[in-house]
Amino acid sequence: MIRAFKDKDITPCIQLMADLGYPTDAQSLQTRWRHLLQQADYHLLVVEENHQVLGFVGFQKMYFFETDGAYCRILALVVSSEHRRKGLATKLLDAVSDFARAEGCRALALNSGLTDQRSGAHQFYKQYGFSMQTAGFTYRLIEGDNNG
Repeated sequence: MIRAFKDKDITPCIQLMADLGYPTDAQSLQTRWRHLLQQADYHLLVVEENHQVLGFVGFQKMYFFETDGAYCRILALVVSSEHRRKGLATKLLDAVSDFARAEGCRALALNSGLTDQRSGAHQFYKQYGFSMQTAGFTYRLIEGDNNG
Protein backbone atom coordinates (compact mmCIF):
# COMPACT_ATOMS: atom_id res chain seq x y z
CA MET A 1 0.00 0.00 0.00
CA ILE A 2 1.24 3.48 -0.88
CA ARG A 3 0.21 6.24 1.52
CA ALA A 4 1.29 9.59 2.89
CA PHE A 5 4.00 9.62 5.54
CA LYS A 6 2.81 9.81 9.17
CA ASP A 7 4.88 10.82 12.20
CA LYS A 8 4.73 7.22 13.46
CA ASP A 9 6.78 6.18 10.39
CA ILE A 10 9.90 8.01 11.55
CA THR A 11 11.56 4.97 13.18
CA PRO A 12 11.65 2.71 10.09
CA CYS A 13 12.64 5.70 7.97
CA ILE A 14 15.83 6.16 10.01
CA GLN A 15 17.08 2.79 8.73
CA LEU A 16 15.87 3.59 5.22
CA MET A 17 17.89 6.82 5.28
CA ALA A 18 20.94 4.78 6.29
CA ASP A 19 20.23 2.36 3.41
CA LEU A 20 20.15 5.40 1.14
CA GLY A 21 23.57 6.45 2.43
CA TYR A 22 22.50 9.24 4.76
CA PRO A 23 22.61 8.01 8.37
CA THR A 24 20.64 10.18 10.77
CA ASP A 25 18.85 10.11 14.11
CA ALA A 26 15.15 10.37 14.93
CA GLN A 27 15.23 13.94 16.25
CA SER A 28 17.14 15.31 13.27
CA LEU A 29 15.04 13.47 10.70
CA GLN A 30 11.76 14.39 12.36
CA THR A 31 12.71 18.06 12.57
CA ARG A 32 13.90 18.14 8.96
CA TRP A 33 10.86 16.37 7.53
CA ARG A 34 8.36 18.42 9.57
CA HIS A 35 9.92 21.54 8.12
CA LEU A 36 9.86 20.16 4.55
CA LEU A 37 6.33 18.85 4.76
CA GLN A 38 5.04 22.22 5.97
CA GLN A 39 5.91 23.48 2.49
CA ALA A 40 2.92 23.05 0.19
CA ASP A 41 4.85 21.56 -2.73
CA TYR A 42 6.83 18.94 -0.76
CA HIS A 43 5.42 15.42 -0.44
CA LEU A 44 6.51 12.16 1.18
CA LEU A 45 4.92 8.79 0.43
CA VAL A 46 5.71 5.44 2.03
CA VAL A 47 5.18 1.91 0.79
CA GLU A 48 3.84 -0.36 3.50
CA GLU A 49 3.23 -4.11 3.64
CA ASN A 50 1.82 -5.91 6.69
CA HIS A 51 1.99 -2.64 8.68
CA GLN A 52 5.72 -2.37 7.98
CA VAL A 53 7.21 0.63 6.13
CA LEU A 54 9.53 -0.79 3.47
CA GLY A 55 10.41 2.33 1.48
CA PHE A 56 9.63 5.94 0.73
CA VAL A 57 9.78 8.62 -1.92
CA GLY A 58 10.13 12.33 -1.25
CA PHE A 59 9.36 14.75 -4.07
CA GLN A 60 8.58 18.36 -4.84
CA LYS A 61 6.40 19.99 -7.45
CA MET A 62 8.53 22.60 -9.17
CA TYR A 63 8.21 25.02 -12.05
CA PHE A 64 10.40 25.36 -15.12
CA PHE A 65 12.40 28.55 -15.54
CA GLU A 66 13.14 27.88 -19.20
CA THR A 67 9.62 27.06 -20.37
CA ASP A 68 6.01 27.04 -19.21
CA GLY A 69 4.71 24.39 -16.88
CA ALA A 70 5.66 22.31 -13.88
CA TYR A 71 7.46 19.08 -13.11
CA CYS A 72 8.08 16.87 -10.09
CA ARG A 73 11.61 16.44 -8.79
CA ILE A 74 12.21 13.23 -6.87
CA LEU A 75 14.40 14.17 -3.92
CA ALA A 76 14.75 10.80 -2.22
CA LEU A 77 13.76 7.25 -3.16
CA VAL A 78 14.67 4.16 -1.19
CA VAL A 79 13.42 0.65 -0.54
CA SER A 80 14.74 -1.47 2.31
CA SER A 81 17.73 -3.50 1.16
CA GLU A 82 15.91 -6.74 2.13
CA HIS A 83 12.88 -5.88 -0.04
CA ARG A 84 14.43 -4.66 -3.29
CA ARG A 85 13.57 -6.16 -6.67
CA LYS A 86 9.96 -6.76 -5.63
CA GLY A 87 8.43 -3.86 -7.55
CA LEU A 88 8.12 -1.53 -4.55
CA ALA A 89 10.21 1.29 -6.03
CA THR A 90 8.16 1.02 -9.22
CA LYS A 91 4.97 1.41 -7.18
CA LEU A 92 6.42 4.49 -5.48
CA LEU A 93 7.41 6.04 -8.82
CA ASP A 94 4.00 5.18 -10.27
CA ALA A 95 2.39 7.06 -7.37
CA VAL A 96 4.57 10.11 -8.06
CA SER A 97 3.75 9.87 -11.77
CA ASP A 98 0.02 9.75 -10.98
CA PHE A 99 0.36 12.78 -8.69
CA ALA A 100 2.36 14.67 -11.32
CA ARG A 101 -0.17 13.98 -14.06
CA ALA A 102 -3.05 15.06 -11.81
CA GLU A 103 -1.16 18.31 -11.09
CA GLY A 104 -0.57 18.95 -14.81
CA CYS A 105 3.17 18.36 -14.57
CA ARG A 106 5.09 17.72 -17.78
CA ALA A 107 7.95 15.59 -16.45
CA LEU A 108 9.66 13.82 -13.57
CA ALA A 109 13.29 14.57 -12.74
CA LEU A 110 15.85 13.26 -10.28
CA ASN A 111 19.54 13.30 -9.49
CA SER A 112 21.50 10.22 -8.51
CA GLY A 113 25.08 9.98 -7.34
CA LEU A 114 27.75 8.69 -9.71
CA THR A 115 29.11 6.07 -7.32
CA ASP A 116 29.35 2.34 -7.95
CA GLN A 117 26.76 1.84 -5.18
CA ARG A 118 24.20 3.71 -7.31
CA SER A 119 24.71 1.70 -10.52
CA GLY A 120 21.74 -0.57 -9.72
CA ALA A 121 19.57 2.50 -9.14
CA HIS A 122 20.70 3.98 -12.46
CA GLN A 123 19.71 0.79 -14.26
CA PHE A 124 16.32 0.83 -12.52
CA TYR A 125 15.69 4.46 -13.55
CA LYS A 126 16.56 3.68 -17.17
CA GLN A 127 14.27 0.63 -17.17
CA TYR A 128 11.49 2.80 -15.74
CA GLY A 129 11.92 5.22 -18.66
CA PHE A 130 14.19 7.96 -17.33
CA SER A 131 16.99 9.14 -19.60
CA MET A 132 20.14 11.01 -18.66
CA GLN A 133 19.66 14.61 -19.79
CA THR A 134 21.82 16.78 -17.58
CA ALA A 135 24.89 16.82 -15.36
CA GLY A 136 24.59 17.90 -11.74
CA PHE A 137 27.13 20.02 -9.89
CA THR A 138 27.55 20.77 -6.19
CA TYR A 139 29.35 23.69 -4.55
CA ARG A 140 29.89 23.18 -0.83
CA LEU A 141 29.32 26.29 1.29
CA ILE A 142 30.24 24.56 4.55
CA GLU A 143 33.54 22.67 4.73
CA GLY A 144 33.04 18.99 5.51
CA ASP A 145 29.28 19.11 4.81
CA ASN A 146 28.22 15.86 3.14
CA ASN A 147 24.66 17.01 2.44
CA GLY A 148 23.63 18.36 -0.93
